[in-house]
Amino acid sequence: MRNPSMSIRINEDEVKKRAAPPKGSTTVWDDDVTGFGLRILAPTDRHPKGARSFFIDYRVNGVEKRFKIGAFPEWSAKAARDEAKELRRRIDKGEDPASDRREAREAPTVKDLADRYRLEHLPGKAKQSQTNDWAMINNDILSVLGDRKVADIHYGDIKALHEAITKRGTPVRANRVLAVASKMFSLSLRPMAGETAPWQNAAQGNPCKGVQRNQEEGKERFFSAAEIAALTDAIEAYGSTSASNCLRFMMLTGCRPGEAMRSTWDEFSDSGFWDKPSAHTKQRKRHRVPLSPGATEFIEKLRAAKPDSVECVFPGQKRGTPLRQIRTAWDSITDTASVALWAESKDEKVAKLVADLAESATIETCQTLAAKRKVTLPPALTDARAYDLRHTFASIGAGGGLSLQIIGRLLGHTQARTTQRYAHLADDPLREAAAKIGEVIAGAGKRMANVVALQKGGR
Repeated sequence: MRNPSMSIRINEDEVKKRAAPPKGSTTVWDDDVTGFGLRILAPTDRHPKGARSFFIDYRVNGVEKRFKIGAFPEWSAKAARDEAKELRRRIDKGEDPASDRREAREAPTVKDLADRYRLEHLPGKAKQSQTNDWAMINNDILSVLGDRKVADIHYGDIKALHEAITKRGTPVRANRVLAVASKMFSLSLRPMAGETAPWQNAAQGNPCKGVQRNQEEGKERFFSAAEIAALTDAIEAYGSTSASNCLRFMMLTGCRPGEAMRSTWDEFSDSGFWDKPSAHTKQRKRHRVPLSPGATEFIEKLRAAKPDSVECVFPGQKRGTPLRQIRTAWDSITDTASVALWAESKDEKVAKLVADLAESATIETCQTLAAKRKVTLPPALTDARAYDLRHTFASIGAGGGLSLQIIGRLLGHTQARTTQRYAHLADDPLREAAAKIGEVIAGAGKRMANVVALQKGGR
């Protein structure tokens, strides 16, 4: 309760000269600003003259509340008085500063938002995508913004985050982090289950909106007929392993690496078809696709050789688990294929270089000898990815005149624009046909011109 006998105008001198009580605390009330007060605590080792702090008392719906302004001398008496006046104006308008501060203190942080993203959004994505997203959240987003309040994050924060990742020399990762952050903050614009208010003001919007993404170069690579033959021979030479068999199957079907590695035998119960469950596909939908005769024959060959207890088509090293990685096999296979392509090169110097090395020919030994002989080797396949087998599968279909819709259905695309990247390849047969027709017509025109010229000359 306020004691009128202790009322006084609180200023710097008054705060300093007031003696602290021997125990407990005492309160000094200001005569000018209603509810504004100074609390003085008994002396302690840390505060020999007694700790002092400013506050304002007020009532909301008949309930008395206290809002602490700050401690002296961090807050001067004048600054505390000015703050008390501003708080009094807000209180008279019906605001509740103490409640607002508590809500701000308890407001969700970016770490809370990340947990919400993990619970609400990640379960609907493929396992590998879940792993990638969570790695970016932990390593890139939370390390910078984790303790910040969601409502305090603005465009400048996200732009700075994107620029910092870009400056590390990873512009593509910066774009991926931006995409994950954008989805996270879109969740903050909706109330969480069991709550009535969103975590961020809808008027403020998604802070990621408007951040300029880095330009990305397309990574699609399409293997030539010679490269496909070299890769096939290299897979055969590598030997029958779970990884090499998986790569051969990817080549025959154009499937994603994860779809092949997680495939089980019950998905091939209907001969000539592959029934992929939704949990294994990127689009999270069941995808039933016919297999080519070559793929069917390959699957049946693997089935005949498998032990009865094995469920995974391409088992991993640990019993009962699927294949985890194909990188080691792929690197070895592309090395072998690269050397084979050099051996068949039309450049006699390149072909002779490989022949001279004979069985010791590897990418490294070829490159070493090429440097000595000053021979330029064609690009190796070391920059190729196993995923490029999928692009090649699609490019062969497009080049063969298949419609983009059919190619998209074979690959399991849900968006037409995903398949549209192969449009230029689908145009190739038409372009070739147009060229042939054009040659005939153009040639006919030249002959007609010659005929006319001769007739004119004969008159």
